[in-house]
Amino acid sequence: MAGPDPRALAPDGPQRAARRRLVGAVFDMDGTLTVPNLDFQEMYRRVGCETKDILSEIDAWPEDRRARANAIIHEMEQEALRTMKRMPGAEELAAFFDARGIPRGLVTRNVQSSVAHFHAHAWNLAPFAPALARDFRPYKPAPDALLHISAAWDVHPSEIVMVGDSAKDDVVSGNRAGAITVLLDTAGKWSVATGTGTGTGTGGEDGDGCGGGEEEDETRSDNGRQVSAILEGEMIPTHIVRSLDEIAPLLEAHYDVVAPAPVAR
Repeated sequence: MAGPDPRALAPDGPQRAARRRLVGAVFDMDGTLTVPNLDFQEMYRRVGCETKDILSEIDAWPEDRRARANAIIHEMEQEALRTMKRMPGAEELAAFFDARGIPRGLVTRNVQSSVAHFHAHAWNLAPFAPALARDFRPYKPAPDALLHISAAWDVHPSEIVMVGDSAKDDVVSGNRAGAITVLLDTAGKWSVATGTGTGTGTGGEDGDGCGGGEEEDETRSDNGRQVSAILEGEMIPTHIVRSLDEIAPLLEAHYDVVAPAPVAR
């Protein structure tokens, strides 16, 4: 059975009196806070990755092969840093949370040095904290990073929103943690499954799969034309947006966006 349309607004009326609280926000970095600038298909080709999760695959390789692969990823990530640009609407959305006392964190499959570069060269507000990078295991789509952040904030993970551009990593991670999930779909490539069709958006270039962070989820191709990918199961987010500018009014329409209560010490 198909789930509810993630683009639909919450109903008006009595249900609004018991709206879900939102007290924390966690973001993906590459493709969400920054404009995508890495050729992940080329990275997969050069590394020789045969699965959909390059980081986990490399971890299982012999040391010498793993070292060569990591060197290629590092080279491509460093090149991407030189052209890193902030995603339109990112600082405005962060300021929305800051003004309401909402903590904001970051979870990326990129390396910590790329997170530091982002904060130093592409970000003008207070940094995201905690900011968990590739050295935090297990990687997304495991929920562990989100659960770690919710524990650090002393809030329930169901009161956190996870914002990212990868259905198979960001959305699945958030759903497994029990968080609110927002899929940033700037290309408008995703649609929600109806009936029992097979999902097609689980492949090669994904918003969060490997170095530079986060590859785009693969869509099918019809003679070179992009075809919409299907969201099914754990990949179905709570909401889908085309830009970061849509998120603040969306959250205010659906949730009680409030600062977390002070923790008694």
